Parts: sequence; C-alpha cells; structure tokens
Amino acid sequence: MRFPNVILIAAAMAASACAQWLPNNPVTGVRREDDGVMLNLQTGVLRLQVCTDSIIRVRYSPTSTIPELKEFVVTKTEWPRAEWSLNDAAKSVTLTTARMSATVSKEEGSLVFKDQAGHELLADGPRQMIPAEVNGEKTYHSDVVFKIYGSEEGLFGLGQHQAGVWNYRGESIELSQENTVAAVPMWVSSKGYGVFWNNPGISHFNNRFVHYLYVGATVADVIDYYFFYGPEMDKIVGDYRELTGKAPMFGKWAYGFWQCKNKYSSQEQILGVAHKYRNLHIPLDNIVQDWFWWTNTGEFKFNKNYPDPKGMIDDLHKSNVHIMFSVWPYFYPGSATYDDMDKKGFFVDRTVVKSFHPKGMALYDAYNPEARKYYWNLIDDSLFKIGADAWWMDTTEPESEGVEEPFIMHDKVNGGMSGARYADIFPLLTTMGVHDGQRAASDQKRVFILSRSAFAGIQRNSVTAWSGDVLSDFLTFKRQIPAALNFELSGIPYWTSDIGGFIMGRPNEPEFRELFVRWYEFGAFCPIFRVHGTRYPDANELWSYGPEAQAALVRFDKLRYRLMPYIYSTAWMVTSRDYTPMRPLVMDFANDARAMNIGDQYLFGPAILVNPVTEQGATSRRLYLPAGTRWYDFWSGEAQAGGKTVEGAAPLDRIPLYVKAGSIVPLGPDMEWTTEKPADPIELRVFTGADGDFTLYEDENDGYNYERGVHATIPLHWDEAKKTLTIGAREGKFPGMLESRTFRVVFVGPGHGGGDGLTAEADKVVKYSGAAVEVAK
Repeated sequence: MRFPNVILIAAAMAASACAQWLPNNPVTGVRREDDGVMLNLQTGVLRLQVCTDSIIRVRYSPTSTIPELKEFVVTKTEWPRAEWSLNDAAKSVTLTTARMSATVSKEEGSLVFKDQAGHELLADGPRQMIPAEVNGEKTYHSDVVFKIYGSEEGLFGLGQHQAGVWNYRGESIELSQENTVAAVPMWVSSKGYGVFWNNPGISHFNNRFVHYLYVGATVADVIDYYFFYGPEMDKIVGDYRELTGKAPMFGKWAYGFWQCKNKYSSQEQILGVAHKYRNLHIPLDNIVQDWFWWTNTGEFKFNKNYPDPKGMIDDLHKSNVHIMFSVWPYFYPGSATYDDMDKKGFFVDRTVVKSFHPKGMALYDAYNPEARKYYWNLIDDSLFKIGADAWWMDTTEPESEGVEEPFIMHDKVNGGMSGARYADIFPLLTTMGVHDGQRAASDQKRVFILSRSAFAGIQRNSVTAWSGDVLSDFLTFKRQIPAALNFELSGIPYWTSDIGGFIMGRPNEPEFRELFVRWYEFGAFCPIFRVHGTRYPDANELWSYGPEAQAALVRFDKLRYRLMPYIYSTAWMVTSRDYTPMRPLVMDFANDARAMNIGDQYLFGPAILVNPVTEQGATSRRLYLPAGTRWYDFWSGEAQAGGKTVEGAAPLDRIPLYVKAGSIVPLGPDMEWTTEKPADPIELRVFTGADGDFTLYEDENDGYNYERGVHATIPLHWDEAKKTLTIGAREGKFPGMLESRTFRVVFVGPGHGGGDGLTAEADKVVKYSGAAVEVAK
C-alpha cells in the first residue's frame, strides 16, 4: 500500500519544485493563431505551433517577439492544417490534438505534455535565457528544466558517443562534434515521445539527477524544440525525418562489401587488390582510396603513383568494383587552389604552427554557399567526371585535435556570422554541398557519402556516418554497439565502423585476428559493411588474417550477399517508410522492460536478432530473447519461446542469430558483386508461429528513376491460421525486370531451412509471373 503514496509524494515534489530557486513566469495574455497559440509571459513570449497531431513546436523568447532565425536543419516549415482545440481556462491554457495535449500553467508558465488518455509524458519549465557575450556577439545561454520525476523511462539517441552508454537516463553529455563523436540533438523516450532540440550550436544534456533533465545551448536567441508523440518509436523517427528530410536510396553496390585500409598508395595496389578478390571469388563491390592520393592536400590532383586515374577507375568498373575517394575540407598552402580560395575569402581558420600538418593549413568555409559550390567543383572536375563513385568526407567535425573547444567557436563564418552559433552543423553543410552538387550534375548515379561526423538532417544528404578513429581492442568494439543503436534512434539510418578498429591492428597476432573476425561478423549486420584501419604489417584484406580467419570472414561475406534481397528491400523501407534498419530492442519490444535496457543486441531489419560476441576468447554468449514471440535459431532452425535468457553457441566462425516467428526472409543466389545476376531463384524462408509480412523490392540498382516510380514490389504474407503463404501481385515495373522468376519456399524447422547456405530441398517451388499465388504448408 506504500507505493501509491510514493507516487503522490513524487508528483507533489515535481509540481512545486520549479518555484524553489527560480521565480515563476506567469502568463499575462493569450492569443490564438491559425496554427497554435501565442502566450505573453511576465518575461518574454511562449509560442506553441501545431505542425501535425503528433508534432508540436515550442519556442520561447525572452523578448516580446520570437525572431525568425536562419534555418539550416529543418526543411519542412509549411504544414497542412491539423485539427486542434484551445481551452483557455482560469488556471491553464490547453492545446489539444487528436493524439496529445500541451497545457501551460498560467501561474508558473510551465508546460506539460500528455497523451490522449491524460498520462503525463514530459514537463517543461522553468526556462532560462541568460544574457551572454559569445565570440563578440551579444546573445543568451539557454536552459530548460524537463521534469521526469518518478518516471522509469529510458532516454536514447543524442547521436554517437563512445563511453559504452546505452540508456542515457542518469547521464550527462555535451553535444559537441569531435572525432569518434557525432552530436545530434534528438532523443527519444521509452514513454513514447521524442524531442528535437533545434539549436545548431553546442548544447548540453544533463540527467545526472535522474528526476530532472537539464538541456541548454551555449548560444541561443530562442529556446526552440519540436515535441513528437508516437508512441511507437518508428512513428517518432518518421516525424523527425518528415521535419528534417528523408533518407534516399544508395546504389545497390553500396550495400555490398567495402575493402579499405590506411592506406593504398598507388594505382597498382588498388587494381591488384581488386583483381585478387575477383580471382579468389570473394564477394566485393567497393574499394576505397584513403588520403594522400593527391599531390598537395586540397589540390585534388593525383600524385605520380597514379599515372592514369581514369584508366584505373575504368579497369575497376570493368571488374564490377566501385571506388570511393577520401576528400578533406582542409587545404595546404602552396597551391593555386589555396591561393584562389584565399583570395575569394573561402577560408575560416588556419593552423598557426607546423605539426603533422603544415602551418597555414586552412579549413574551407562550408557555411558559405559559394564556397560549397567551389568545393564540389573541385571534386567534380578531378574525380566525378572520370567516374569516381563515392566520397569519403573525412574530418567533417571539423577536426580540431589538441584543442578541447572547437576552434570554430571563435571564428566568423560566411562573411561575419558567429561560428559559435553554428558550431555543430559543419558536417551537415559540407555534405549538403557535395550531395546537391552531384544531384545537379547527374541522375544516373546515386550519391554515397561516408562522413566522420553527423548532425540532425544529414540523412537527406545520402550520408553514412562512421564511428571515427576508434581503437583496435575488444572494449572499444563492445562500445560500438550502443553507439550505433543510439545513433539509429537519433533518426539517422546509415552507420558503420572501421571493422577491426582504426588504430592499431596487427594481422599476424592471434588476439587481433580474433578481434577482427568478431568485429567483421558484427559488421556484416550493419547497414554498411566496411573494413578499415591502420595495420602492421600494412595488410587488411580478408586473406591477410590466416586461413582459419579467412574462412570465417568469407563465410559472413557470402551470407551478406545471400541476404541482399532482404537488405535491399529493407533499404527501400528506410526511404519509403522512414524505417530504421539497425533496431534496438526497445523499438520493437517496448512493453518488455528487460529489452529496454539491452544495448548490445538488435534487430537487423524486421526479422534477424543479432547478438555480437564482444568478449575475447568466448565460444558462447548469454543473450535475451524478447518476450511475446517465438524465436528460431538461424543456424539450426530450432524454435523456442521468448522472454528468457539463453546461452548461444559462438565458435569463431559463428555468432548467435535468431529470427522472429512470423518473419519471411528472402535469400538470393551466391554472388561476387551485388548486380552480378538477377536474384533468381529466391529462397523464401518462412518462420511460422505468427502472421507475418515482407515486401520484396527491386529497381534498376542505381540512378534516381526509383523516385519517379520506376521500381517493383512483391508483397509477401504468411497467414498463421490458414498456414498459407501468399506471394502477392507484383506492383510496378522497371527496365530489366524479371518477368518470370522462381521462388523456393522453405518452412523453417529443426534441421531444415537453417544456416547460411541455401536449402537443398525446398518445400514448394513456385513459378511466378506477377500474379498472386497462394502456397499452403
């Protein structure tokens, strides 16, 4: 009987706390507007804008008006009219939509969000705008107290951080860009809401005292955030992408295997490695040229080790290998390009002493639209026009090693704007220039950008972020998993890491070979699958790690390619449905309290539960099977109930993988590159035990015709009660589409349909020509 009293005490404490140390800011006037309400407060104004029935924008200004500021992140500012009502009562003002409400206390000026049933989601207030001078500009420091007193919710997102934290409840984070850190001011709660803190500068998130969340910004003219209500996390992520931009499709090749190291030093090396992959019949789609292929950093001219760059790229393309080039935002002095950019005022800052880089190395001004165009033209003229496929945009924080506070905090950008005001959005702007430049140049090749940093909205620039220059050890590997999952819940779908770590790996040492294999097994189930790192000796190809390791690596490489119909269809879900491909358990099992706090397991797409092995020497790992469904062991086909912890076998060439009942997983034939041949036949593995759906997606594999509807889908449905699989009628078409194909239907069970190979005997073989077909078990 004591528990209800505790709740009542907590509620009373939360209700009265804001008046203890800070004065109330009572409402003095209420004005209804077309899309919301403007509230005059004793100090300043508060505006609530109804964007949709699940998105409310909140802005507070300490002055009598809300200034309209230059917007870099939010792309949708006009919204269809949503139905809502306003109740101006004696003690409060309540704005209500079909899905939630926002109530402002007239006495305090505080704000409370509730769901449709009246359950409190989040309380805002008090707010502070503290006058300050930053980088020579008079402005404010902002702070908001979000009260979550007594709640047991988990808090996730905030970009990518490297401390190994999964649930940020009780944690404190500075949202500032740094190598290995991606600052994204978006978080979601297990209570079913999300918040996008709309500030392009450095912010802080402080929940060290678990009942209060303090969020603030170094530079702010207004407090500005968007409140999202799901309650499903997919809904929250979808609303965030509606606000900040959709994630486009990559070329199909980008979902294959990427070979990379620090670094290939010649045309001969690049071609030799690509040809050896083909000769050994190891699947490969992409090879990467890291830094110093140039004569002078920023000059975008090949050095003498690349006598025929176009010939090199043509050779790779004839071998069906794509190539990505490293490009930096920094420019060394001593070139005509440097002098021209300097003359045009396209530099932000320069190094002042010689170290690894020379004195006078300059950062280009990505805040300046003309400088962004100039930068893209350098890439276009030197690389894109001779056939280069992708851009590795390194050091996009931008790098400020040896300086704790980003130097851009003290710079002026784009003709006089304070760099402090926009300190976190350099990665968004520099990738935007390259993305928009390529889109304007051609619609035949989809943009792919690998960026070392990220900010909200960067998904619209066709960006995959990677986790930076991380160490090569098991602890660092273990920390990549929660880093990735929080990044996914920040609304940005594409992430990868340097498989094996960046520094330092020794391929001849057994301990590192084990680490590399385990990291590679994890990488095979990441959105983008890429090896990279600094190695001693200088070798990082799959054959560099000895026969035993090579066999395990090739096994997972081939499995990645067999899963390509599943992976590419999931990528279409990302673009068409704002899906999250690397899914923390809290997304799909929100009602399972144990699942909420697990940050080292995840679903890859809708079906496959991935359980990376991160302990050195382990041959098994304990893992949790979420409740509410049955789970099939991917390797054996054995099924068991969820809601329990099990020990999964994990010899070096295997990690525990499970598949959710009700899943339909399409597997294609063996391939050495993603477009080697049509995906025919396709093995449809049906994991019975619950109803299930999956949509098979196909298109031309590259180019942007898919945006104009040039693609095809085939819906798949398993009816558990009827024990029937329906292969639905095909919708759409595209040049080169298979008019007729074969589906090999496999109903998975013990000893049948498990494992990474194709099933020898299908349960049913279906000849499909586009019309719906039913298959009974």
